[in-house]
Amino acid sequence: MQGAATVSESPVVRVGEATTRDYAVTASTVVFRVLREELCVGLPRVESGAGLRRTVPCARPDALALNAGLDAAARIAAGKCVPIADIVRVGSAGVRVIANSDGTSTMHIVSWAIARPLAAQTGTGKSVEAEEHFVPLSALPTLDASARAILSCAFDAFLDVTLADALTRRLLPRHVLFRKTDGFNGRSPFEQALGAATTPAPSEPEIPLFVGLLPDPFPLSALRELYERLLGAPLDRGNFRRQFHDVIESGPIKALPIFERGVPHRAGQLFTFDRAAWTRFAAK
Repeated sequence: MQGAATVSESPVVRVGEATTRDYAVTASTVVFRVLREELCVGLPRVESGAGLRRTVPCARPDALALNAGLDAAARIAAGKCVPIADIVRVGSAGVRVIANSDGTSTMHIVSWAIARPLAAQTGTGKSVEAEEHFVPLSALPTLDASARAILSCAFDAFLDVTLADALTRRLLPRHVLFRKTDGFNGRSPFEQALGAATTPAPSEPEIPLFVGLLPDPFPLSALRELYERLLGAPLDRGNFRRQFHDVIESGPIKALPIFERGVPHRAGQLFTFDRAAWTRFAAK
């Protein structure tokens, strides 16, 4: 069975012309399944220098098949811990580049998958095989850093998709959904088991994207029109202006005592983004 940390014959990606290091590429898939009323994850045992260890299953993609090769490899990887026929859905989670013990690096295209739960009347053989490959998220064994990083990446994406579907958003109270959205800690009790940080490292909040898309200074109409084009929907000018002035009172946008020049319409007042005030505003 293919391990997660060493892929010697997989496709390679060269990043930039001046680089001297290539990445081996592999598709790694984390399979989630309910077994004995527990949410479990597929971590088959593989042989290593230290004996058997559990790891995330992976497979080499066919570089000639492009995206279809990645999709097929994700399903092949999932099939190493569950029959392909039992897989209900596969989704993309992200990319992780992990250093190997031999000094090389592997680029993991991470996916998550969900598999049908085992029926109560499932045969003993199939049940034993499933229990051999799957472990409860609440009782994860010791995993190496690469397996834990891939598992954490897949779980975050799996949780995002779970919370985004229309039925879940209808069933859960708004205050619960708000605190469980991406960007908050403690979204799931399994995060601690996966090694997720309980407190984020302090960092500067990212500035709004419009700051890089609009000139500085900018008129209010330019900001409104940017959102209208992006969303493909008209915005009520009065409501937008009121919300905009509420933001001005909070500090991150400053009104300037200057107006547009050389425009074929009534000159609008110009505004600028205050980065220092934005840090305080975003921390509220």
